[in-house]
Amino acid sequence: MDTTTTTTRRPAPVPARRLVTPAVREHLYVYIPLIAILVVLCALASANNDAFLSPANIERMLVASAVLGILAVGQTFLLVGGQLDLSVGSLVSVGSVITAKLVLGNVPGALVLLVPVLVGAAAGLAWGLLVSLLGVPPFILTLGGLAVFASIALTMADSTPISVPDGLDWLQGHVLPGLRAPVLIWLVCLVAGGVLLHFTRFGRNVYALGANEEAAFLSGVATTRTKIIIFLMNGALCGLASVVITGRVSAGDPRAGVGLELMVIAAIVLGGASLAGGRGSMLGSLLGVLVLGVITSALTFLNVPDSYDQFVLGAILIAAVSVTAVAEFRRRRRVRLRA
Repeated sequence: MDTTTTTTRRPAPVPARRLVTPAVREHLYVYIPLIAILVVLCALASANNDAFLSPANIERMLVASAVLGILAVGQTFLLVGGQLDLSVGSLVSVGSVITAKLVLGNVPGALVLLVPVLVGAAAGLAWGLLVSLLGVPPFILTLGGLAVFASIALTMADSTPISVPDGLDWLQGHVLPGLRAPVLIWLVCLVAGGVLLHFTRFGRNVYALGANEEAAFLSGVATTRTKIIIFLMNGALCGLASVVITGRVSAGDPRAGVGLELMVIAAIVLGGASLAGGRGSMLGSLLGVLVLGVITSALTFLNVPDSYDQFVLGAILIAAVSVTAVAEFRRRRRVRLRA
């Protein structure tokens, strides 16, 4: 009598899901040092002046950082996509002068906000078309745009700030207790940009474009359209930032955006983005903006001469780029070892 033995195989054990994935760990390597820097800077400045962490000064720091934060949202899309725009500061100056002239011309409030945004979007669209269709290097193209827009702003304003005593009062008031209008606009742009970059197909396309444009194209990503859209978005946000800065200083200053292009790149790279593209996040850019804002305010509270501001900014940018380059080198080395 034959006996048949049946063997049952046990299912392979399901590997435990990691709480901290490699991607999350990589972000933590950026976020934790930035948070530590913020804490240390606040502690040092507060030790020298108790008013540094007062609600009023925190509010002032956030308002002062709002323009840079709005610009960082658009520039984050560009850097993640492997692109760059050095004309943002000059474009803000042009928008500031246009905003002042519209207010003094008694133009309706909606148009005062809309026209600078459309002007910025048109400039961004032009850059996007030239970069994507003609293959013009964005660094050289927007560097030329920086000079052109700076000259246009000075010409329009006769090299003199245009005072705006009334018409933009809503940008100086509180929309909620402790929350001023410029900060709210920054938060709305930040949240919208974060959702678009991290939770949509378009955002994945931007990352793919920055990581490897040819591979992204072969995978079905509309690389040309993606480039045009991110440049257009960046230009529109420049226009919005120009309205905010005009309302904050109550003047259309043709030099309002001088130096902003370097500060925004420093903030985003400090937040973990790579100038080569393919890496970066909205949270990292937010932390980078906050670090620069705290540093600027701390220098003032510690009575550091203004001549050191540019030195500190340049040192931060050099350090951020160097750290990013080291991280990129280590990442490539790990890939080669695994291969």
